[in-house]
Amino acid sequence: MVKLPSVGLALSGGTAKSVTHVGVIKALVEADIPVSFVAGTSGGSIVGTMFASGMPISTMETVATNMSWRKLVSIRLTRMGFISSERIEEFVTETIGHLYFEDLAIPSGVVATNLVTGDRKIFRHGSVARAVRASCSIPQIYLPVEIEGEYYVDGGLSEYLPVETAQELGAEFVIASHLAPVDPTYRRPRNILQLVVQVTGLMARKNFPISEQKADFVVHPNVDAYSSFDFDHSAEMIEIGYDATKRLIADLKDVWQRAGGLGPRIARKLLGE
Repeated sequence: MVKLPSVGLALSGGTAKSVTHVGVIKALVEADIPVSFVAGTSGGSIVGTMFASGMPISTMETVATNMSWRKLVSIRLTRMGFISSERIEEFVTETIGHLYFEDLAIPSGVVATNLVTGDRKIFRHGSVARAVRASCSIPQIYLPVEIEGEYYVDGGLSEYLPVETAQELGAEFVIASHLAPVDPTYRRPRNILQLVVQVTGLMARKNFPISEQKADFVVHPNVDAYSSFDFDHSAEMIEIGYDATKRLIADLKDVWQRAGGLGPRIARKLLGE
């Protein structure tokens, strides 16, 4: 019997749109796709660590549909930024408990960016909540986060779609859930927060094609109609993620099963992907 490759799940950033990942995960769980590794960036790290903690999908849906900026933002004026990200750390702790990476049911990595070097940092040890806080700290919106004497900001600047991170964790077959705009047409920002997020997205966009090519299977839910700051439509975005993945399950299983005998990238090539 052919041994199927271990599956890793790479969850992109996406700010409020990251709740879409919950629907993607729900479809994978229903299809009995066994996820052995989880990598998350920015908002994807919140959803990824909830899943990796062993939280039931129904609970994840409840948490996601009840999220709000009030739960994630603490106004605090400083020289480096005007919003403290400590509420993100508190939210993660309140949601999954004061866990360390070693406590997670599924081995995971959280991506952040070193503020000095610009290098990607993969957190896989220590406090989960602290790492997620660093991964979500968008420059000029949130303050940088200090961990072991180094300062970190949003992981999307170094690896928006953490496919390589999933591979480095040990995944042999990486499923990527990518929330970058399907139609990257310029949209005029309506406020400073939208402007900062749009600029950050532009900086990360150059790596999108490379990351997608390194993945073995990509799910790209179309949530272009929703704002990056919109938690009022979380249920709809979760449903979009679920439907987008559900439609691809047969193809996904085909590629995954072929990968068991051919190797993931050879299987994708034969399927014309």
